[in-house]
Amino acid sequence: VLGIAAAAAVAWLFRRTLLSKGPKSTFILELPSYKVPQASEIGRQVWTNAGKFLTKAGTVIFTLSVLLWALAYYPRLPADQVQRTTAAAQRAFVADSAMTSQEQLTRRTDAIGNAVAAEQISHSFAGRFGHTMEPALAPIGCDWKMGIGLVGAFAAREVFVSTLGIVYGVGRSGGDDESLGAAIAADRRPDGSPVWTPLVAATLLVWFVLAMQCMSTIAVVRRETGGWRWPIFMIVYMNALAYASCLVFYQVGARMVG
Repeated sequence: VLGIAAAAAVAWLFRRTLLSKGPKSTFILELPSYKVPQASEIGRQVWTNAGKFLTKAGTVIFTLSVLLWALAYYPRLPADQVQRTTAAAQRAFVADSAMTSQEQLTRRTDAIGNAVAAEQISHSFAGRFGHTMEPALAPIGCDWKMGIGLVGAFAAREVFVSTLGIVYGVGRSGGDDESLGAAIAADRRPDGSPVWTPLVAATLLVWFVLAMQCMSTIAVVRRETGGWRWPIFMIVYMNALAYASCLVFYQVGARMVG
């Protein structure tokens, strides 16, 4: 509903401003007669479209995921910082008497690994860029981890999830939905409040409805218009509209929630 309303409002505005000049053209499309589709034709269309997605969108998603992994992996933590983080995680680990010694060892190893991974992400190029963006993202309820995910999602919306998997350190072990969900649920702000709330999730949905989040679309617009003027305009106005809408939505929602 929000996407349809925003599209109608922007179309109405552009029709009376940017696109008000020039001759009006009539578009006539002759529709073929409707018939029951054949199973073979359906299969062929599915195969063709799936192949196009894998070769176009899939390659972009994979390439950007690898790039984001590299940005999150380098530069590596200095050895002394790894040792300090490991020692702090060992001191903070509390063993459960109900667990066996093997289970305690596994839990302790996981806790240390997660602590080092979190410190590595914060130290990496991606973490530094996310921290730089955080002051602009804070008014819409997002932190630096979400900022990295939003940057990655400019290639395609699907990249947001895989990027979060890398940022939260679960991508190394498969990044399944349960592991990522647990990491997100356990994430806390410095004051102890949860980073992810229903309001934050809804704000992100508003962003994805309105923002320009598809490099393939930008490439098609550039090809059709013959230049970068309209693609750049789309990126600027759509993301500005998304940010402004998220700002209003989150701030009003935060005051209503209290």
